[in-house]
Amino acid sequence: MIQKWIQTLTAFLLLSFSVSCVEKKEDKNTLLAALLYLAANQIKVNSATDLVNESADDYNQNNWGLITPQTLARFVTNWPANKPSHITGNLIILQTDDANRVAGGAASAYVAENPGQGVYVYLLDDYKPADLPSGGFRFNQTRDTGLFTNSVRYQANGQFVDDWLKTFGINLSKDLVVFAVGTGNGISGGAYPGKAVGAGAVQDITRGVYWLRYWGAEIKNLAILNGNLNKKATGAGIPLSTSRSGINLERNGGFSVKQLRVDNTVLTLGLEDIYEIAKTGGNANLSGLTAKQQIIDARPATQYDGSADGLNVPRNLLVANPASQAYITTSYQSSGAPSASAGNQTFVPFEGSIKSSKTFPWSDLLKDNADGYEYLDKAALKTLFNTTRAVYTPGATIVSQCRTNFEAQVNGFASLNILGYPTVYYDGSLVEWTALVAGHGTSSINQIPTDFKWRTDNTSVSNFLWYNNATHVVRPNVNLTATTTKKFIQEDKAYKY
Repeated sequence: MIQKWIQTLTAFLLLSFSVSCVEKKEDKNTLLAALLYLAANQIKVNSATDLVNESADDYNQNNWGLITPQTLARFVTNWPANKPSHITGNLIILQTDDANRVAGGAASAYVAENPGQGVYVYLLDDYKPADLPSGGFRFNQTRDTGLFTNSVRYQANGQFVDDWLKTFGINLSKDLVVFAVGTGNGISGGAYPGKAVGAGAVQDITRGVYWLRYWGAEIKNLAILNGNLNKKATGAGIPLSTSRSGINLERNGGFSVKQLRVDNTVLTLGLEDIYEIAKTGGNANLSGLTAKQQIIDARPATQYDGSADGLNVPRNLLVANPASQAYITTSYQSSGAPSASAGNQTFVPFEGSIKSSKTFPWSDLLKDNADGYEYLDKAALKTLFNTTRAVYTPGATIVSQCRTNFEAQVNGFASLNILGYPTVYYDGSLVEWTALVAGHGTSSINQIPTDFKWRTDNTSVSNFLWYNNATHVVRPNVNLTATTTKKFIQEDKAYKY
């Protein structure tokens, strides 16, 4: 990438020199046109601060970012009259699932489409790439970081994003894309007492916004619905339908993220970046970030510090697996919280958290109610970030992470797109971080030498708790000769440059 910038700069300087030396007016015009072309095709590399967006205090006033059911109803019922002034294209609504999966809520499955007015409605699972013929794509993909290959999932690549945009007929330069939870999946009980059914799906829709912003989308072209359609659609006046839009591969006119001449890859950090933040206590010198960083861990407190309630309750109060070891963090091969039996799950090599991180469970940001998920009011979120959890101070960059960078999306969306705080994400999160062990009692688990430059099972960069029993442990393969942990990010830059 650096070489390409140097080549472009060299060409620009040579052309500038030529213009000053040419006598003929026609030649000057030709060269000036070439200069203007070069200037117009440069990519602006954004910092974390460049990407902030602050919500209105009243969410009803938002036309992007976090929008209310009432705002969506206004859009859907008369899109030509009510579209935001900066939007010249269509309204694309992408639901996680059917809105009527739970009785007592929405009577029909989908927000009503209106192609004549430019309103289109789909399920996320309508995108069915070759390796996921039944759907299930959630914006991530196994990638080569240089250190790990074909195991941990990271941001899906340029081919995926352009194919996905084509499938749904989206042009990110002029359309508004709204992600919405239909009914959602439940998180009631356990680590999330009092939280509403359906809240888990907010992780998917906030990750959708993160993915598209990473690829250059303006936040003004993206939104998530604050609430489940199952509980909110009827009362808000959102029209519903039993059918949704058909796929039209021609509608976006061949739009590609290559046309978005910005580089927002600062949103995603690699392991080497997190290593510097951990090693320096949040004072790493990283391009695009402020001088101070604060890592937040979005997992439930029980998974952060091995306690039952986040207050250092002995770990023997946790549900134990058959080997009487307290597994906390499932591996990249398994999803969700650990079950009462480890027989059907796999786990990371060691438990703990990243040094200098602070616990900030993602469910803290959501209201306790029976009417589906909702973010807390903006003032309450600000109190959480600034006082209760004390994770933000002016001038800092929030670094959001969890187990696989899905829970982290709920926190990151709130800090970046509601409160307007500089925010980035550790895409590999703990399933990547906890793989670099050299001191496990079972030698076959150790894949690195004790002096490996990115070793994480030590107290210099981790709040180390314990090694997990080897019986259920899996870890991605490690390239010991790696010189970078951000190969996939470099590939994504090359796709656009």
